This record gives sequence, structure tokens and C-alpha cells, in this order.
Amino acid sequence: MHIAVLDEKIADRKHLERLLDRESDRRIPTTGNLYTDTFGSVDALLVAPKQYDFFMIDVLSGISGCINVAKRVRDLGLNSPICIMRSSAEAEGITDLPDNLLWLEKPIIVAELTATIDKVLEIEQKALDNGSLESESEENNDADSSGNSDNSETAEPVGRQGFFKRLFG
Repeated sequence: MHIAVLDEKIADRKHLERLLDRESDRRIPTTGNLYTDTFGSVDALLVAPKQYDFFMIDVLSGISGCINVAKRVRDLGLNSPICIMRSSAEAEGITDLPDNLLWLEKPIIVAELTATIDKVLEIEQKALDNGSLESESEENNDADSSGNSDNSETAEPVGRQGFFKRLFG
């Protein structure tokens, strides 16, 4: 899994990077590596965000700044989970929150970080399962409507490759 970390405080950014490296080391035998890229500014993050499966965001402008960054990610057509590294209580009263938002309070506790990564992997697996089913049903519908079951030239790839092709274009 590829993770983008946006934190404008360099000490917090480096600390989270170390925690994610340790988390990655623990997960190698089960779910594989966690690849982490860290960013100190919104503009740097948004240069090429489509490669990331998960975003972790905290900016100095507070909860409203974090929500705005999350919305900018969604405006790019990305539906990857986004973790706001603030208290969810700060978001009370905000009505137009983007989908797939997770919350992680600072200071970051390792057990909570692990639970957040587990939740992201669960979301990713559900999306892959749904993507596979949609792709298979599209192929069946194409075969039924054309009367020709050999649609290998026009069918989209099935599984993870097909899901990410539809998600990222």
C-alpha cells in the first residue's frame, strides 16, 4: 500500500514516517510493505496524488484546512481513504465532509495507527471485491447484449488491475 503523509510540522512528519516504517516491518509477512511518501505542503502532495492508496493529512490551518485538502483530493476523482490527524470532535457541525474519512488524534498511539491501517486495508479489500464483481457483471452484460460471448477485445481487466484502471483512469 502506498501512503501519502501531509504534515506541515517537520517533527510530526518525521515521527509519523518512523511509526509507519515500523508498522511496515511488522506487516511484511502478512499484508506486505507500506510505502510512505511525506510532504510538507499541499502543493507538493497534489503534484501526483493518483499513486496513493491512502492519505494522512494534518495542516497548520486546523480542521478546516484538513477538510479542504481532503476535498481537493476528492475533486481529483480519488476515492482513497483519507485520515485526518485531528480529533473528530473538531469536525462537529461541519456538514459537507468527504467520503472515506478516518480520524487519528495526535499524539499518535501505535495501537490506534495499527487499527487505522487495518481499517484502510479492509476498505481497500471491499473496493477490490466490488470492483471485481462490477467488472465481471459488465462483461456478462456485454456478452448477453451482443449475443457474442467473446468480448476479450473490449472487456476491461478483472480484479485489482481493473479496479485501479476504473478508479484512476
